[in-house]
Formats: sequence, C-alpha cells, structure tokens
Amino acid sequence: MPAQSAEQLWKAFNETTDTHGASYQTRWFGDQNQPEQVQAATDAILAGQKTATTTPLDSYTAEQVAIPQVGDYNILFNGDLKPVAVLKTVVSELIPFYRISAEHAYHEGDGDGSIGDWRKIKATEFTPALEEHGHHLNPDTPMVSEVFEVVFRAD
Repeated sequence: MPAQSAEQLWKAFNETTDTHGASYQTRWFGDQNQPEQVQAATDAILAGQKTATTTPLDSYTAEQVAIPQVGDYNILFNGDLKPVAVLKTVVSELIPFYRISAEHAYHEGDGDGSIGDWRKIKATEFTPALEEHGHHLNPDTPMVSEVFEVVFRAD
C-alpha cells in the first residue's frame, strides 16, 4: 500500500535503514501551482534523468530556508503533492552562476543537456525572483548547486 503521508513514507524508509535519528524536509521541484511542471520534474527524478538542481542563494536567504547539506533527506512530492520517494543530498556547494559545470547542467536534465542551454533556461527561471529581491543575475551570482539521489520509493 503506498504511503499516504510524508510521515508514513519516512517511517517505511526508516524500517529499511538506520538513519541515526535523521530528520527530513518535504520537497517538490517546480511551481506547486503548476502540477504538470512538478510532475514532469518528479518523473525525471524517478527515471534517473534529473539528479541535480541549482538554486540562487538569494532564494534561500529571502525565504529563510536552510541551504541543503550533504546527508539531508527530503520527501519528494509529485504533481498531486503526494509523497513518492526519499531523496538524499550527496553534494551541496556554493558556486557562482558561470562556474556551474557542464556536467552539473547535464545532470539537471533541462533542455538539451548543454551548459549553454542550461544557462539560457536558468537565466529565464532565476531572473524574476532575483529582481523581486533587488538583485540581478550576473556571472558571479552565488548559486547553491546540489546533487541528490533517490534512496527509497513509495510502493
């Protein structure tokens, strides 16, 4: 029977592994007001096509949200905001926008997988939020570059 809540999924995961008292956050990728976008990202993650993400540091500070740390666990929600998997952060780095590697861009699974296409897509994605907080995207804009892995799936 699939997990009905994040707590149930976390409990099921903990029955299969020893997380040493670790906690979790809930997470989805994309705009929760656009369920198709969230579902597409979730499908890409579950298929192994998306194993990385990048977020402007400003997004974390403006929203007063903790920056992902290596070893963090997240319950991944799908487009219906139902828990479908547990993710574990395996890399988290603070890197300027133009220092994000082509490899990282490829693992984000956006566009054609090239760094050039990634930069175009991310510039369009990041600019409105940065400008809302009085910042502009430039080559040195600090980014949180994260790599994660699926460590458990809901049945």
